[in-house]
Amino acid sequence: MEPSPTEASSARARVAPAAALEFIGVVTSRRSSVITAQVQAPIVRLAVHAGQAIKAGDLVARLDQAELDNRLAQARANEESARMEANSFGAQASALREKVVAEKRLYNLGVSASMTLRSAQAEYAQTSAQAAAAAAKVLTARAAREQSEKDVAKAAIYSPLDGIVTNIKAHEGEVAQIGTPLARVFDPSDLIVRFAVPREQRSALALGQRVELAVDGVPHPVAATVTNISGAQEPPIHFTVVEADIDDDKLAPGEITVALVGRVRIADIADVTGAKR
Repeated sequence: MEPSPTEASSARARVAPAAALEFIGVVTSRRSSVITAQVQAPIVRLAVHAGQAIKAGDLVARLDQAELDNRLAQARANEESARMEANSFGAQASALREKVVAEKRLYNLGVSASMTLRSAQAEYAQTSAQAAAAAAKVLTARAAREQSEKDVAKAAIYSPLDGIVTNIKAHEGEVAQIGTPLARVFDPSDLIVRFAVPREQRSALALGQRVELAVDGVPHPVAATVTNISGAQEPPIHFTVVEADIDDDKLAPGEITVALVGRVRIADIADVTGAKR
């Protein structure tokens, strides 16, 4: 009997299942804040350390207030001087205005010459301009004094939110410049994992996708859901940054913390060839 052309003549080769897609992920928080210095001054006290839990309004750092106090004292003196000058010119302008009224009355009666009236008017106009300039100086000096008061208040730096302190960049004794990062505070109540996906595997991802995060020391995978896929690819290696929201309510307190590095596995998805795992 001739063999059937439809009958297999050799054992069917087994197809190995597609390897699970894994990426390196970093745990971070959806809500965080970089705490920076808002004035230039030496750091006299750093009141936090990495990993510390703090509340909104807790002291993070204190800057040297001596120079700020000196600037405030000078600003107050400048404002007072400007106010006195403005009052002086204002009083002179008021007196000259009365003089102009009197000279005009005398001129209308034919008692005073027109030259005398014009001279009084010119003097009044000049002094009024000086009074206006002095009043503007008062406003400028007041603004400088108010800014100095705000600067003094900024010598004490507080946390804007509840969270965990990380990334301390400053040290006591160094001079903080305006905008100098001092530390970062992460809100641990809403953790996410951020990971990079190569361009050729970008099609394996979709919003709402379930992923699993494996972290050394944690005996079980941590579930998360893809919530953001960046549209741009980062040169020169061309990868897409993906964020997945961690199921915080399924974690034990402190089980997962910010800055942990783990492996992200995309579960129950089509691989890059379109096959289902």
